[in-house]
Amino acid sequence: MAVTRVATPADAAVIGEILAEAFCGYRSWAPPEWAPPVPTATDVDRLAGTLERSDVWCLVALDGVDVIGYVALSPFTVEDPEPAPEGTINLWQLFVRPAFQGHGVATQLMDAAVREARRRGFIRLRLWTPLGAARARRFYERDGWTLTGAVHERSPFGLPVVEYERRTSAPE
Repeated sequence: MAVTRVATPADAAVIGEILAEAFCGYRSWAPPEWAPPVPTATDVDRLAGTLERSDVWCLVALDGVDVIGYVALSPFTVEDPEPAPEGTINLWQLFVRPAFQGHGVATQLMDAAVREARRRGFIRLRLWTPLGAARARRFYERDGWTLTGAVHERSPFGLPVVEYERRTSAPE
């Protein structure tokens, strides 16, 4: 089990690195003409500002002192820039460095995110993931997420994405 801590704005650069690694990994299934976005210094600054917000929660997983993954909750995403409906929070991002995938880090981070959403009073989570990200989609489905049927054919990073949702606890 990885050690975790709440992210701070100082983590923005390493979170950006992990996100860039994840996007590069999309090349294995994305169309050949697709190119992963490259984070800029402005993107890192924007992320640092986002991590300061009280309505955003981000947890990093560590291997020693190295950040190996993270999960974030937010009332908004690039796919849903407006606040989520009442009682709903977005699982904004969940990424683990490739060398640590398959070792339970993502499950640990997901469990923590669901607990945090519940602690904050949310009853439903939603997320967007690329249609072609079969491994991620299998992970979400094993974890109790279900497709909503919503699709954005062209997300801001250039790939079709699908929406999933789950409750923070068993329905009453």
